[in-house]
Amino acid sequence: MAKKFLLAVVALFALNMQAQVEPEVSETVELMSILSHMAGFEEYNMNMGGQYIEDIESSFASFKEHPIISHLQGLREQYGISYNAPMDLAVNLVIDGQRIKFIGDKNCMDGRWMNVDIDNFVDQLNQFYSDTRFHDFYQQHQDFYQEVLRQYKTNAMQYFHQDWYSRFYGVEPGEVFRIIIGFVNGGNNYAAHRQFPGQPKENFSVCGYWTHPQMGSILDPDNAKKYAAPTLIHEFNHSFVNPLQEIEKNAKLLGDIPERLLNQNYYIMQQQAYGEGKTVFDESVVRAATIIYMMENGFTPQEINEELNDHLSSGFAWLPELVTAMRDYTSQRNKYPTLSDFYPQIAKVLNNYLDQKQKQMEKLFSLSKTLKKADKSTASINAEVMETVELMAILSRIADFVEYCQDNNGYYLQDIDQRFASFKQHPVVEYYQKLREQYGIAYDAPMSLAVRLAVDDVKIVKLQEEAGDCGLDDRWDQVNMNEFLGLLNQFYTDTRFNEFYQQHQSFYQDVLKKLNDNVMPSVHPDWLADFFGKGTPDQYKVVIGFAIGRNGFGAKRHLKGQPWDQINVVNISLDDQGNLSKGTNDIAAGLNSMFNQFSREPLIDNESITGALNEVGEKLYNMNQAQMQMNGIQDGKSAIAKSIVAAANFISMTENGISAEQACQYLNNYSTVFAWMPELVTALGDYANNRNKYRSISDFYPQLAKVLSKYLQREQQCYDKALK
Repeated sequence: MAKKFLLAVVALFALNMQAQVEPEVSETVELMSILSHMAGFEEYNMNMGGQYIEDIESSFASFKEHPIISHLQGLREQYGISYNAPMDLAVNLVIDGQRIKFIGDKNCMDGRWMNVDIDNFVDQLNQFYSDTRFHDFYQQHQDFYQEVLRQYKTNAMQYFHQDWYSRFYGVEPGEVFRIIIGFVNGGNNYAAHRQFPGQPKENFSVCGYWTHPQMGSILDPDNAKKYAAPTLIHEFNHSFVNPLQEIEKNAKLLGDIPERLLNQNYYIMQQQAYGEGKTVFDESVVRAATIIYMMENGFTPQEINEELNDHLSSGFAWLPELVTAMRDYTSQRNKYPTLSDFYPQIAKVLNNYLDQKQKQMEKLFSLSKTLKKADKSTASINAEVMETVELMAILSRIADFVEYCQDNNGYYLQDIDQRFASFKQHPVVEYYQKLREQYGIAYDAPMSLAVRLAVDDVKIVKLQEEAGDCGLDDRWDQVNMNEFLGLLNQFYTDTRFNEFYQQHQSFYQDVLKKLNDNVMPSVHPDWLADFFGKGTPDQYKVVIGFAIGRNGFGAKRHLKGQPWDQINVVNISLDDQGNLSKGTNDIAAGLNSMFNQFSREPLIDNESITGALNEVGEKLYNMNQAQMQMNGIQDGKSAIAKSIVAAANFISMTENGISAEQACQYLNNYSTVFAWMPELVTALGDYANNRNKYRSISDFYPQLAKVLSKYLQREQQCYDKALK
């Protein structure tokens, strides 16, 4: 009895008096990171670790065909083992006598591991560990590891005050927190967990390490404060916050709030691997607590503003309200001894926020029913297939352009890989890869060239275009086109590409028939031009890119003697039976949205008309700059133009039979980037219903400027209240 009591006291003492957090290096984390790097996982191939990455490449190059590499690649394809999942396994492994063992509880791990035979994987991992003499590599780099850990302790941990947390939360941590440096992981940070029987749960933050020729290392003094310290401060909060939602009274109190928060910005949350409402709620509280920590521990107003803006850019639009509420908690600690005691107020604030958003959305759908419809184009448009689009897409795939390597068309992609596998060393492939490295020829650039190529007597030729700007992506400007086309023709001949193309005609035509019969009648490429009163002489085309992955690319060209062609090169995903995997309404909405983007540029051409609106746009851009840049938006003018088109797309969706649920999700996704979307949609509704007063959208610009200025003032007041 006495022994059991003593053990309980020791366990409680260990829980309540967690030792000062120290950064660590983990051999199993490095093992899984390097393995993921060798397997080609893009998130483990940022290659930002300087000499260390070069050492990995030279030490393990001869093991790229090791059985576990293909096994891990298969796990990614089948179960989604990627991003944080390899790290979650890594912390549940130990190395005992040069033998790797799995010691964790599978039920506490990332759910993607549930259907994986971990024992079999660990057996193969041991073989790789032995064959590569991995431990020798790990030992040889101890000086490097220890120097980075020293820099972390010196430059990052000076901003980490562990005693603040117990004071702020009113309790000792319910879980153990540990921090591991992931030397391969570049700019990514991953959460991982493990729990041993009878022990508190351990939360690991696997923090990425990077070094940059211009920026220096993440652990240089300035960078450490800007990047490394906030990550540490943020992650330690989870040791206190995560257990609170497990308390029955808190879970009951919160009800459906976590799921509603997730659905508010579902798409961007999924991109960050926040797939559950519980995770989004905990992240919200942690991020608000991080802001308060920074306010109370000597960070500058600019640093705090940047931190809050980062969270807003990550989709946590409700954070200003939550920060304001939690600051009330800090000023009323006599009333609320612990943060758990304050959860009723947190629930109230978030419920109010979500209810307001719901009412706003209901108002928009009510508005859409009263809109006066814009005229729709009666011009027929059919989807088509182009041999040169397939040629450039397949070349991009075998050159390992990641954006062209997403598998979404089953046997067709298998045919490509089988047919062209032996041509990976073809001269054009290496040349093409260098074009990507030197000039950024990637994503839409290959399609921009493809639509102005043609096959003439089994030879690839460039079509004649009007002089001046013909719409070719300017990344091609410095490329020796004759040299590239010469190599491309050699590839076309050597691979007998036309034979492959002809062999798949029945597949192409079957998909095109499904699309043209069921989708294209609902596609109205002139809709936005009519809606905005901007008639256009352009021609519109839809080209199916059967090998372009899950992307869609816009391209334009101006052939000699012809009007401009505005071309959508779109992907079509098929299920196992060869049917369209998306509903026809969804595909039509996506095509209409892409065509609407072609009308964006004329909206911002005339500065004398758009000056006041663009001035507001610059302020809006600065409020959410990080998210804007992530979406390729570089200034306020583009922010305004793209958001107007996005708002018009919503109106277009409601006119074309898209369900309220689908349209709502579309609006939520765009609101992550353009938070003023609801106000903008409402304003465009007024415009649509008063076309006798406003002949074109430019006549309505003064009203748009007023609406967005009012939005800007309200948001600034909310933002200031949170931070002042």
